[in-house]
Amino acid sequence: MPLALIPSPPEGVWHLGFIPIRAYALCFIVAIAAGIWISDRRWRARGGEPGTISDIAIPGVVFGLIGARLYHVITDWQIYFGPRAIKEPYRALFIWEGGATSGRRSCCSWGRSCTSG
Repeated sequence: MPLALIPSPPEGVWHLGFIPIRAYALCFIVAIAAGIWISDRRWRARGGEPGTISDIAIPGVVFGLIGARLYHVITDWQIYFGPRAIKEPYRALFIWEGGATSGRRSCCSWGRSCTSG
């Protein structure tokens, strides 16, 4: 097995009683928490006030997830709307049904293109 390969778990969902714990969501939560923690440490090392990063990050994460879902629904509208829709329109509101990665990826690349020169 190559050294840089992290294999997928055999199951993507673990059940803690009646609560499903999804591996993908768990990775998102760990990444967000690590990003906030590292950013807060760096901010305080430069003389910043403690708590500023979390004050900014919490609404940023919430609006980022909403925006990623909106991007997914707008770019794949045929899934939810129109005569050939395969899902009910109200399911476009279900964030847990995916779309966060495509929206996040496009927003990150758009942000980089706006800030790079």
